Amino acid sequence: PEILNLSSTERILQSVSPTCGCKKTIGFLYHEEGERQDPGKGHLLVPPATPLVSESHLYRQEIDLYMLNAALRYGTVYRDKTDVQEFDVRDDGVVLRTDGGEEFHARFLVDGSGHKSPVAARFGLRQAEPPLKTHSRTIFTHMIGVKRYDDTLREDEKPGLSRNWYEGTLHHVFDGGWFWIIPFDNEKGSENPLCSIGLTLDCAKYPHRGVPPQQELEEIVARYPSIAAHLEGAEAVRPWVGTGRLQYSSTTSVGHRFFMMAHAHGFVDALYSRGLISTFETIHALVPRLTEALKADDFAVERFEHPRRLQEAMLHANDRMVFNSYRSFSDYTMWNAWVRVWLANVLFGDLRLFRLCIKYLNTGDKSVFTSLDEDPLPGTCPPGTNPLQDLHDFGESLLDRVDAGEITLSQAAAGVFAMLDELPLPPVHQWGNPTVRHLDFLPEKLMRMIGWGKTEAPEPIQRMFDFDPSVLGAPPQKEEPAAVPAMA
Repeated sequence: PEILNLSSTERILQSVSPTCGCKKTIGFLYHEEGERQDPGKGHLLVPPATPLVSESHLYRQEIDLYMLNAALRYGTVYRDKTDVQEFDVRDDGVVLRTDGGEEFHARFLVDGSGHKSPVAARFGLRQAEPPLKTHSRTIFTHMIGVKRYDDTLREDEKPGLSRNWYEGTLHHVFDGGWFWIIPFDNEKGSENPLCSIGLTLDCAKYPHRGVPPQQELEEIVARYPSIAAHLEGAEAVRPWVGTGRLQYSSTTSVGHRFFMMAHAHGFVDALYSRGLISTFETIHALVPRLTEALKADDFAVERFEHPRRLQEAMLHANDRMVFNSYRSFSDYTMWNAWVRVWLANVLFGDLRLFRLCIKYLNTGDKSVFTSLDEDPLPGTCPPGTNPLQDLHDFGESLLDRVDAGEITLSQAAAGVFAMLDELPLPPVHQWGNPTVRHLDFLPEKLMRMIGWGKTEAPEPIQRMFDFDPSVLGAPPQKEEPAAVPAMA
């Protein structure tokens, strides 16, 4: 029930904390230097309003504390401000030693730390030059006084959809980088005046010049009038942070009695916000295997081969999508094509999980989720077997030809649009029409998509629609269990 309370912004505000915002839209606005943003060069995605499609802007310090308190109530032993000075991985287990002289013994170690992973450092697993194509760095802070972007627009510049730009995560995109704007007060009942602001830059086009992070960000903001208007009057409330290259990876994520999970293993870029879902998918793959290993007292590395391969494949698939996005930022025409490649992949990626959730709600059988292990790993399908991977591969090949000087970005974009026109994609969007940019997923569009998937889609796609969506409108079958209090 504690996780259920995080399943929608409304639940969070009612049962957890009034410090979080909503993510009811995902917006991209393309900017050209010295020009007011052209409303004809924006993309606003409004996801369907269903119980299984809900995201929020999580104010981490409050949400993390809430989940920590829940874990404590369920019996977790927690040590605050504990520095693990060293550890040993032995034949029969793991021993960790803290700066306070305590020793902790375990049978297996899961490292979910992050970039400064102690396991990666201990075993020399970090790659000096990660085999990732993306080269980016970031500048970020929290600010107050950030306007709603919609309030900076004339009436004729607004998209006129069921939602507005401010009601979700907004990306200001330009040649060489992008800004994120993540407000925590964009929903009725949210009381947090903070807004997360970040600028991520392509290192090739914006190499480090040694200037302070705030100065560099302000210099770039000043080049784009509509971004400057959006941030006018805003004030930072925490020190500015500037990073070096963000990307890192490891030679492996598994070894004798240890597993490096998520950002301990590797990281690409915040674009498209893949961190949380990738972590969930890795946990889903790891936990059953770790449970069986504990029961059998057998921690052979081979037992964890699937979560290792899955995590590695997700990292590299994300890298490709982000790297090609940065290449597409160079020209609006190409970006207008590439953002649809991303959107089509998101749509079917979400459908993959949506299908299983509906099946579970219909049957109550948790084993339906084990079928995720049978899915091909991201980016590994043979040509001609997965139209979305074929689309990504084809678009990437066109961008490679642009880099080689063989074709122009406009020609590459035309090629992507032509393939979008040919693919069997749901009739909820004019995928191959460059002038149709926004996607407002109203209820009738969701039902049209499900109807198409059940009756008109090609056979491989129809199999993804073998669920009964009527359960979404049914009342709860039993009373929800009580959650622990938000604050202990």
